[in-house]
Amino acid sequence: KTFKGTPEMDRGYIVSFKHNDVSDTVDLTQYKEKTISEVREINEGSKVKVSGVVSKITYAFGMEPNGFYLNDNEASIYVYDTQFTNKLKIGNRVTIVGEKDYYVLGTEQTYADKYGYKGCCQISSAYLLENDEKINEFDLSWCEEKTIKDILTTPVSENITTNIYKVNALVSREEGKGFVNYYFYDLDGKTGSYTYTQCNGNDFEYLKEFDGKICTVYLSPINCKSTDTGCFYRFVPINVSYDNYEFDLSKAPSFALEYYAVDQFIETYNADPALEVVSSVSSELLGFENVTISYSSNNTEVAYFEKVEGKTIFHTGSKGEATIEITATYGDYEVSEDIVVKVEELEEIEFVDVKGAISASDSDEVTVKGVIASSLVNKQGFYLVDDTGLIAVEVNDSSMLKEVNVGNEVIVKGVKEHQKKEGKTNIGQAVVAKAELVVNLYGDNEYSTATFEDISFDDLYALTGDVNTDNTSKGYRVKAKIVKDSAIYYTNFKLGNGSKTINFYAGNGETQYGYLLNDLVNQEVTIEVAICNWNSSDYCALTIIAVVTETGKLVNTCNWN
Repeated sequence: KTFKGTPEMDRGYIVSFKHNDVSDTVDLTQYKEKTISEVREINEGSKVKVSGVVSKITYAFGMEPNGFYLNDNEASIYVYDTQFTNKLKIGNRVTIVGEKDYYVLGTEQTYADKYGYKGCCQISSAYLLENDEKINEFDLSWCEEKTIKDILTTPVSENITTNIYKVNALVSREEGKGFVNYYFYDLDGKTGSYTYTQCNGNDFEYLKEFDGKICTVYLSPINCKSTDTGCFYRFVPINVSYDNYEFDLSKAPSFALEYYAVDQFIETYNADPALEVVSSVSSELLGFENVTISYSSNNTEVAYFEKVEGKTIFHTGSKGEATIEITATYGDYEVSEDIVVKVEELEEIEFVDVKGAISASDSDEVTVKGVIASSLVNKQGFYLVDDTGLIAVEVNDSSMLKEVNVGNEVIVKGVKEHQKKEGKTNIGQAVVAKAELVVNLYGDNEYSTATFEDISFDDLYALTGDVNTDNTSKGYRVKAKIVKDSAIYYTNFKLGNGSKTINFYAGNGETQYGYLLNDLVNQEVTIEVAICNWNSSDYCALTIIAVVTETGKLVNTCNWN
C-alpha cells in the first residue's frame, strides 16, 4: 500500500529465510584488530576488530536490547547494536567488527559543537564474529577511582564517555509522572546526575533495593544531554554493591573544604560581595556534626572577614591580592587550604538601562545593567529589572548562574532578540540571549516594581491571547487563584478565575514550581508575573516573579534550587 505517498508492505509474514554468515556479506580484511583502549582513541569511521567481555546490556523502548558495554582488562567501550545484542548475555566473551563512532542526537548536534562535546564514544555498524556463550567474570580492577564530582567537572571535550569508574555513590530512586529516575549522588548528597534510560526507568528497577544507600558503584558516563546552556553527563551503572559503607571521620575536614568551603570564592572581584561564608558543616548521611570552618587573610586591606550576629561575612576592599587560609577542624583532625583572590578596579563600562535593552533592535549586542529579580523557568537565566523595565536574560553558559544570585546587581552582555520558532509569524519572546556576565556588583537588592502594572485577571487573560503584540517585557501584579492540574504523566500549575485559567510556563510543574505553590493551591493570592511565549504558541503563558504575602515576597528561585 501507499502511506502519504510512500510505498510500504502491510500485513507481511515470513515465507522463508536464509542466514548469511558475516564473511558472506562483509569484507573482514578491511577491519584492523585493536584493543579497546586503541579503539577509544582511533579516528571516527575506522573499521576495527575487537574482543572483550559483555559487562552491561542497554535497552530501548519496550525493553528491547539496543547495545552493550564491552570491556577487557584495561578499558571499556559501548557497542550500539539492535541486530545481535538480543543473543548476548552478560559475561559472554565475544569478538566483533564495527566502526568507531561518536554519537550525538541530531537535534543536539549544534549544542554539542558549541561546547566541544564529540559524542558518545562507541562502536556502531557492528557484526558478531564469535561468542563463547559462557558466563565469564569481567575484569573491573583497572577502573580508576573517582568521585561523582570528579566526573561531572571533567570537561565534556575530554573522551571519557563509556569509560567505567569506581565511585562511592548515594543511590536515589525518584518517582515522576509515569516514570522513575535513578540518581547517583556524591557523598554531599546533592552533586550528581541521573541514569540514562529509554524505558521510563524500568531497565534499572533492580536499583530499587539500593535506594538511599551509599554503594560501591562501577559507573559510566554514557553520554551527555546537550542543550543551549551546556552538556551534562548521564550515567549507566555497570555494577552496584552495598557493603555497609562507613565514612572515615578523619576525612571530614577535607570533605568539608572540598564540597562546602573552597568553592565559595572566585578568583577575581570587582566589588565587595559581602558574602556570608560557611562556618560549620554537618552530614547526617556521613555521620558527623559540626566541622568548624575558619578563615584568615594575609592582606586585610584587600580581603577580610567580619562577624555579624554570629555569621562570618567575607568582604573585599582595596585593589591587590590576598591569600585566604581556610581551616576545617573536627575533633583532633584539622586540614587547611590556601586560595588566592584578587581585587581589581572596575573599568569604566558603557551600558544601557533595561528600557534601552528592550528598545534595541533585534540582533543588536547590548550591555545592560540591572538587578536579578527572579529565575526563568525551563530556561537557564533570569529576569533583569530596574526602574525602567523588565527583560528576560538567557545565559550563554549555565555555570554563570553559580556566580550570581537573586538580588545581585549585575552588568551583562548579550544579543537582544525575539525568540520564535521557524515559520511562526507572531512576536515571540523578547530576550537578551547568549548573555555573559560582565561584572557582578553583588548586593541583596530588592528589584524595582516601578514599571509593574496592576491588572485584573480578565485583562491579563486577554493579553496572553494576543501573540502579535510584545507583552513579554513587562511585569504585572494580579490577584487570582492558584490551580493545580495533576495527571499520570504531568503536573501543571495555573492561575485561575472562575472557568478561565492561564498556564504557568514549565516543563515539570511539580519540580519547578511545587516549592513555591503547593501550599497555596486553591487560595487566592497576589502574584507578580511576566508574560512569556518561548515556544511561539498561539497563546502566551506566565512566569512567576514572586508571590506577594503579608510578610514579604516568595521569589521564584527555580534555577538556584
